[in-house]
Amino acid sequence: MSIGRRGWWRIGIAAALCVAGTGTAAVASGEAPAGVRPAVSADEQRAPNSEDGLQVVSVSVDRTKVRGLTVVRALLANLGPNPVTDRFTATVRLPKGVTVEGRIFPDDCRLDDRGRELTCRFRKGLGLRRTATVLVPLRVADDVRPGQRLAGTVSLQDPDHPTRSAPTRAYTIDVQ
Repeated sequence: MSIGRRGWWRIGIAAALCVAGTGTAAVASGEAPAGVRPAVSADEQRAPNSEDGLQVVSVSVDRTKVRGLTVVRALLANLGPNPVTDRFTATVRLPKGVTVEGRIFPDDCRLDDRGRELTCRFRKGLGLRRTATVLVPLRVADDVRPGQRLAGTVSLQDPDHPTRSAPTRAYTIDVQ
């Protein structure tokens, strides 16, 4: 008999409550039991001087063949300390040798005249500790050689930090 999705979810919640309870007991007694560390908030876990606000957390692209189709998947996050209530923009710079083919997510994305830069606008902002996704389906051109690596970037314009350089992550498409 398998546990199923709900069963694992319940086990995860129970484990989290046990860990939180251990930290709470340690704080209440004034001493941490041997071998047990008190619970630490997410803000305390973050490295000192790390970036806040909107960040490009990860960008992934599957390998593909010449004339093949792949998808750029970018995960964006608001690392705090405040929610982003204004619209924000993600920009995907496409490498030469690819074209956008198919439905882009979010729907409010516009490709520039050269077909090299895709600008996606998120209208509702992004809550504290929330994520957003950009999905861009790309077709590799006929003239790209197998073994070639095509490089692009994903960047964000954070309305709460307009003078800060845009958080950016690079990605590569490995052509087989």
